[in-house]
Amino acid sequence: MPKTKTSKKPVKSSSGKAKATNYRPGDDVSLEGLKEAIVEALFEADFDTFKGCIAILLEKYDYREITKETGLSKTTLYRMCDPTSNPTMENIGRVLHFIEKQVQSAA
Repeated sequence: MPKTKTSKKPVKSSSGKAKATNYRPGDDVSLEGLKEAIVEALFEADFDTFKGCIAILLEKYDYREITKETGLSKTTLYRMCDPTSNPTMENIGRVLHFIEKQVQSAA
């Protein structure tokens, strides 16, 4: 009888590990605070925080409004949140300009 092929890779168990939960920004996230967090993250080269702030912006506002105002595509906006992305300064500037316009119109 032929021998059955089996995988030699060890089975990794995920039991006992904390489960990740999706973050949902609340109503208490202000655009002014988001803008300050983005600027601070850029000055400190904290790209993970920057990308998280962009993700919060996309959750808080309809992406159609952002694409209309910034001229960036939906794909570009969501790629800016990707951990492996490297957004251009032009795109970052467009997003910050959008936030600034929203802050000024709310005031």
